[in-house]
Amino acid sequence: AKGISLIELKSKERPIKKGDLIAKDNHVKILPNSEVTAIDNLGNAYTINVEGTYNLNNLINFKASKQKSSFTAEYFKHIWNELKNSSVDKALIAGVFRGETLMIYPPDKAKIGSSRIAFEWETDTSIDTYYLFVRNPITDEVLKIETNGSKLALFNDNSIFYDSDTFEWTVSAEAFPNLNNIPFYSFTLIDKTKFQELKTEYQEFISDLESLGFSEGEIEDALCKTYSLCK
Repeated sequence: AKGISLIELKSKERPIKKGDLIAKDNHVKILPNSEVTAIDNLGNAYTINVEGTYNLNNLINFKASKQKSSFTAEYFKHIWNELKNSSVDKALIAGVFRGETLMIYPPDKAKIGSSRIAFEWETDTSIDTYYLFVRNPITDEVLKIETNGSKLALFNDNSIFYDSDTFEWTVSAEAFPNLNNIPFYSFTLIDKTKFQELKTEYQEFISDLESLGFSEGEIEDALCKTYSLCK
């Protein structure tokens, strides 16, 4: 949502926010200079930017006509599942935390076109310390870092990144887990030229998101989370 728009729930109005489900008995009020982009479970997008009050039947008349790419529909299906907590990955979050997959970013099999490699993982309030493991599969060298946060960044001049371009990472609440029994995600480091070359494969998807008002940062995030092309 851009600007301020309202959703009416049981005769009470409040600002609409990301993740709100618009049901048949709801009304959405678009205020001046505001815009809402809604999605459905089939991956269709609807952009409502005309001041007024709309019910669900009205809203479906605002289907984004420029949305053509199958990549775009796949992305919005992914977002729908994420917002509705119906994806397998989200179902694992509550089952913390030994032996489960905590990794969020970069996604598995990511191609990273940056000298800075940022890692992010799920955390739990009952756990104070986490351990990031990065493994070079060529040399079998393992880098272990202890942290009390949910994010950490390394740079590609770290010695762990020598001798290969593809690596593995995982996060554990245990300092000395059996690394053969916990899941790893893989990622490949690519140069800027290769990144731009791969990015052209998703140009239609990028153009769709641009037409829907997505920022450059939001588009890069979508490419990474959904198609594992990360910067």
